[in-house]
Amino acid sequence: MKQIKTVTLNPAFDLHYYMESFEAKRENYVQNVVCDAGGKGVNISRALTVNGTYNTAYVILGDENGAAFEAQLRRDGLNVVSLYTEGRIRENITLHPAKDKETRISLDTFSVDSIMLSRMGEALNQTEAEGSLLAFAGRLPRGIEKQQAIDFLKAQIKSGAKVIVDSNSLTPEDLCMIRPWFIKPNEQEIEAFLGRQVTDSEDAAHAAKELVEKGVAEEVMISLGGDGAAWSDGKTMLVLTVPKLEHPVSTIGAGDSTLAGLLAATARGADKKEALRNAVAYGTAACMTEGTLPPRPEDVERVLAQVVAAEL
Repeated sequence: MKQIKTVTLNPAFDLHYYMESFEAKRENYVQNVVCDAGGKGVNISRALTVNGTYNTAYVILGDENGAAFEAQLRRDGLNVVSLYTEGRIRENITLHPAKDKETRISLDTFSVDSIMLSRMGEALNQTEAEGSLLAFAGRLPRGIEKQQAIDFLKAQIKSGAKVIVDSNSLTPEDLCMIRPWFIKPNEQEIEAFLGRQVTDSEDAAHAAKELVEKGVAEEVMISLGGDGAAWSDGKTMLVLTVPKLEHPVSTIGAGDSTLAGLLAATARGADKKEALRNAVAYGTAACMTEGTLPPRPEDVERVLAQVVAAEL
């Protein structure tokens, strides 16, 4: 079983407010509140843990409110390596009207310096890197320059880790400098990457192949929401279809769960089709839980039985 590590430089408390309706410039009444200790890397670790895959979450926390964040992670059973710095980690607010789209307000207030990034590298190097799976996820916090993050990731790859990058702070040009193992852009990100829209799943598979050929990653999966995903390693192209959900509860965090499914299957030695099927099963099942709560094992199992991977 390969080691799995997740890195979260910019964590956040995810606050979810559930209400009958939301109207801007009006007083709105909330029926229920859910508070999760989150951040993209943390979300990946939580999905892995809930579904029985051991992993370690490496997190940088602010000393003003980080202790409560770490305590929640440990209550949830996560194996955590926490590094503390000055300041207060973010709080993200999502409004969930019963019959309308979600509205998200993301704070951008946390700051980390290059010394903390070096400490993170040292913490990761305390365990064997060769053959490990490392997910670097989320926006870069204030204080970290892109080149510093690029150098950090290149060092992890040089040490022998297979690196997933899921950060909208990094452009395709940045990714070409890193050359990670895996990226998972969505349809909107692909439009920004390639300057065109993806028309269907087959087009998405060709777009994934094009990105691999450009050198952004060894493998590219394009998330298509309820329509599944497309994948390529530059040689093979796959289209993955998932069952339709009549009443999805929340799509937030589904992409993180998708990466958790990929990591879980890869760590146990699954072949590529099985790993990708597991990935989209996790992502789809995550839409059946509130807020950023991870997919339940029974939902993953039920969805996985209906996932189809077709080679083009």
